[in-house]
Amino acid sequence: MAGAAGLALAVGLPTAASAHVDLEASSTAPATLSVLTFAVGHGCEGSPTTSLAIELPADVQAITPTIKPGWSITETPTEPTTSPGPSTGPTSDTSDPGTDPGTGTDPSTGTGTGTGTTITYTADTPLPDGYRDTVQISALLPVAGQPGDMVVFPTLQTCESGSTAWSELPSGDPADPEPNLPAPALTLTAAETDTTSAGVGDQGTAASGADEATRASSADPVDTTARTLGLGALLIGAVAVVLLTIALRRQQEARR
Repeated sequence: MAGAAGLALAVGLPTAASAHVDLEASSTAPATLSVLTFAVGHGCEGSPTTSLAIELPADVQAITPTIKPGWSITETPTEPTTSPGPSTGPTSDTSDPGTDPGTGTDPSTGTGTGTGTTITYTADTPLPDGYRDTVQISALLPVAGQPGDMVVFPTLQTCESGSTAWSELPSGDPADPEPNLPAPALTLTAAETDTTSAGVGDQGTAASGADEATRASSADPVDTTARTLGLGALLIGAVAVVLLTIALRRQQEARR
């Protein structure tokens, strides 16, 4: 029985883990342009997906949706919500498939106040359940964000039959279970230091290049002199050959 339970848990965990909208970001540093990739690989209890409505908080700016063949794009202001903040667990308004995900979240999480922008991707042909597809949005991450802040992108997945609002946040309490309908989110990180190191490296490379150029320029006169001497030696050798040829001919004529 223990073995069967373990097998069932091992089989069930990947299925549960895959049952959400994934988010990958090309950058997670504040005040940087990041390409946000949202992936969906399932429908609504088997029903094909018809649209994804992704809410971007107000402090996420310079929003540019990427054209996706087979999907149309609409951009609308996000309707303010009346929710005072995030819940500490699943609630009826977030688990209800027909509920708009909203963005009325705790300002301390850096997720906005419900006055951002909603980008909706609508499929020309519904995406069958079990097939994966992605959509991308380029955006400027919060300029005033700090490392550790969470930026949340509640997403409403609409299907031919029903819909799912991916809008729940973790409570922060390790004793609480993970949300059933987790919202796509990212955690801001410190700016990468490779830019500074790259700058130092560039300066070092530039200095090295300058040194090489200096050495090359200082070596140029030597190279020119060597070339001149070599050319002169060739000319002297040619003249010597001509004179030797003339002398041999005169000796032959004298013998005759």
